Amino acid sequence: MPPILFLDIDGVLVPFGDGVPAYPVFDNRCVENLKMLLAGVPLAKVVFSSTWRLPNYVNRLYEQWLEHGFTKAVAIDGTPDLKQDSSILRRHQRGLEIRAWLNAHPRTRHWVVVDDERFAIEEVLDCRRCVFTNPRIGLTTDDAERAIRILRLHGGFPGDAPL
Repeated sequence: MPPILFLDIDGVLVPFGDGVPAYPVFDNRCVENLKMLLAGVPLAKVVFSSTWRLPNYVNRLYEQWLEHGFTKAVAIDGTPDLKQDSSILRRHQRGLEIRAWLNAHPRTRHWVVVDDERFAIEEVLDCRRCVFTNPRIGLTTDDAERAIRILRLHGGFPGDAPL
């Protein structure tokens, strides 16, 4: 199984700046930082963990994804939607959706989460594998480099030995 990048969109590729834009678009600086991240771990694949993966938004997601030069081959999946499960606390939903995806793909040993919602993840997943962005700024060069280091540490770079 290739290294997996669980990718949020809002607050990562669409920074909030002075508020949520009426018609959100990927920020070019954030896109370049994501391209740097993917180039740094060429075997990595993206699993969307963002609400953009849901039916009401997925067309917009792929429109923006392709418009910025990414391919569908890099984006292999989305996490399951657990919103309807009443046993799940809303604050843990994102982390539990990522964990559910990992449980459904037990051969995945090398992964990183890039998200702006720390509270939705930190009580559920190993935060040493997480990069939390500032939602007002989005994905920075430092964030991308940290994600590369995490994936390389966990065997996501050609020639690296799995831990």
